Amino acid sequence: MRRSQIFIQLILLATLVSLPVSYFLLPSLYAGTGSTRVIEVKMRQFGFIPERIYLRVGDKVVFKVTSLDVTHGFYIDGFNIKESVLPGETKEIGPIEFNQPGKFKLRCATPCGPLHPFMVADIVVEPDYPIYIFFGAVAVVAIATVAYILAKPPRGELLGVSLDREIDLLEVRGIGSLLKRFLRWRGYHFLVILPNLAVFMLIFVAGTIGNPMGAFNFSIAVVWILWFALVEFMILFGSRLWCGVCPIPALGEWIARRRLVGVHEPRKWLSLNKKWPKRLNNMWIPALSFLGISLIVPWLVTRPAVTVLLFLVLIILGVVLYLVSPPRNFCRSICPAGGYIGYHSLSSILAVRSKDPSVCDKCVVKSCVRGSPRSYGCPWKLYPGGNKWNIYCGLDFECLKSCPVNNMTLKLRMIGKDLAQRIRMKADEAWMGFIRFGLALFYEMVFFGPYAWIKDWGNMLNVYGANLLTLYLLTPTLEGFISWLKWAGIVSLTCLLLIPAVFLVFSWLAKIAAGARKESTKKVFLAFSYALSPYGLLIWIAFALTLLGINWAYPIRVFSDPLGLGWNLLGTADINWQPFMPTIWPYVQMSITLFGLALAINITYSIAMNLFKDHGKAIRATAVMSIFHVGAALFFAMVLMG
Repeated sequence: MRRSQIFIQLILLATLVSLPVSYFLLPSLYAGTGSTRVIEVKMRQFGFIPERIYLRVGDKVVFKVTSLDVTHGFYIDGFNIKESVLPGETKEIGPIEFNQPGKFKLRCATPCGPLHPFMVADIVVEPDYPIYIFFGAVAVVAIATVAYILAKPPRGELLGVSLDREIDLLEVRGIGSLLKRFLRWRGYHFLVILPNLAVFMLIFVAGTIGNPMGAFNFSIAVVWILWFALVEFMILFGSRLWCGVCPIPALGEWIARRRLVGVHEPRKWLSLNKKWPKRLNNMWIPALSFLGISLIVPWLVTRPAVTVLLFLVLIILGVVLYLVSPPRNFCRSICPAGGYIGYHSLSSILAVRSKDPSVCDKCVVKSCVRGSPRSYGCPWKLYPGGNKWNIYCGLDFECLKSCPVNNMTLKLRMIGKDLAQRIRMKADEAWMGFIRFGLALFYEMVFFGPYAWIKDWGNMLNVYGANLLTLYLLTPTLEGFISWLKWAGIVSLTCLLLIPAVFLVFSWLAKIAAGARKESTKKVFLAFSYALSPYGLLIWIAFALTLLGINWAYPIRVFSDPLGLGWNLLGTADINWQPFMPTIWPYVQMSITLFGLALAINITYSIAMNLFKDHGKAIRATAVMSIFHVGAALFFAMVLMG
């Protein structure tokens, strides 16, 4: 019997045993009294009082709801209830009978200000048996994965899938030749960048003169709900494909080349051609700038003016740096989005690779780097023939255009293949991983959690929306700025110190458990950190899915009314906000997280084997590091259903 079959059977058996017990036994043991309760709920920008409400199965509740400031809406996930409450009004809603245990979100259903989409409270109906299922599933997946590795070393495999199994997309019958022709066409980039550039222009217009309320403005509803979710999926299935079609560096590129489509000799470029400093060829600036952006994220994802200013700064930097030091040094070493996309692209299933590296080694002209009459060569200054990592491959496909022997291709393979086969140890990339991993857990707790006080801190106690014309409304008070300093301190310390410190302790313990005391702790720490690449990416995908599932109506509406001025161009501006199957998203999120947990454990083992060269040492180190990964999954489960 194959190891993959044993692994799957262990998961299924544990699930089949635990689910019926949890589902049928717990509710019957802790049945509610059926009594009717009256609960007072106060709503204010942007939270509920109380933040959490505890009930028992069978309770009937009448909610006495009061709005303390503006008009709010009252909506409970899974119940056909949506009521508006006017300022100063107290309205009785119910009775509502809660017959299902678990956690339900109480949401504001009427736009009430910039942080309206994140105005939520928790209703916990006890016994909260879904949390026991989630905790049990985490334990089962972790134990089954370690047992799968322990039974027989999975050399050349991840979760039972051979790492040698690949699909050459350019050789697939029917579509391969068409895809190759399209990617080698010189007009490819202009064709895909042009519509993205048009969208960016609309973002600038909407953010400048459009509705200051983010939910009704194209620059917020499309960028931070639709685009954000699509990019997270694009990383998994398309590596750095967004970097290849991003319009931010395109203006500088077109100006420097003095061409929109055709090839122009680099020596005739309109550029200073300054040499890029080697000390900047890393991910420190993208990692720290991504963290810096996260410090203002409550404003960034809710105020059109802030989004426009950010994009304006990025475009100016992209153009200036291309004209000073081409080609894509901005994308490689400056852009915060490019940094995290590149880091997680290590786990992508898509990769540009040489068909036969030995053919590339024999090639003298190296036109994939230097360029040719058909190509500029790699704008990222990689040698594609020897490249084994996705992290700095921007998928511009110049190597496909320039290769004289047709030795470059596009492959689909197992997620995390590169990480499982070789070691990578760079502190800048490790900290990008810690920042992304920490923010994924933090954002889930803050934006979908009931904790209004921490949202207030990040929001600087400001209740105003703003476009560029009303930017002055965002001027913070002293109290608001002090509150923001608390938020910034919590976020920074968590991502830069707390998570890395905990990970360092586990790495040291893993080294001790492996009996490799002479091995450098720093080396083990940095190597093991790359298991967070697929794990963190999948948690971000889970977060993005929920964000899109709950708030899907906002981007659909703004396509008809991008400026929020009452237009209805496509007939979708009147769509009412209604979450799509809101009660199912925690289960979807947890399923994705469990897959990430299994991958993280298996990749940790592969890294340990590359480090220690011994199965026994690797399995002991993996068992210790699994405690960290399990702890993260348990925290995520607690946030979702606890």
